Amino acid sequence: MLPTLPSRGDIVLAEFPFTDVAESKLRPVLILAPVPGPYPDFLVMFITSESSQAQANLDLVLSSEDPAFSESGLRVTSVFKTLKLATLTASLFRGRLGTLRAELHETLVDRMAQHLKGTSH
Repeated sequence: MLPTLPSRGDIVLAEFPFTDVAESKLRPVLILAPVPGPYPDFLVMFITSESSQAQANLDLVLSSEDPAFSESGLRVTSVFKTLKLATLTASLFRGRLGTLRAELHETLVDRMAQHLKGTSH
């Protein structure tokens, strides 16, 4: 667990569950928001280095050439999977890597909202 709770926009290493929830893997995730309530739970977004998985106009590709990349703590160009989300408890977080700039975080939230509203392109 991290020494302090993460904040919106932080990128942390976490035990991220596979879709079948039977197993998990240590992966970078983006902290989208804390979940209100008595427990230290957070809504997180999956991050992958598999650029071929990027969905145009939905996912965000953060290139290692992007000025925001150095703040992320990621090692290679990465894809923020807008619709691959989970609620994780803070005890599953293993370390803080960096942060995603606020404007990029907002872009991801907007894309997610547009998709859920049925207005994405």
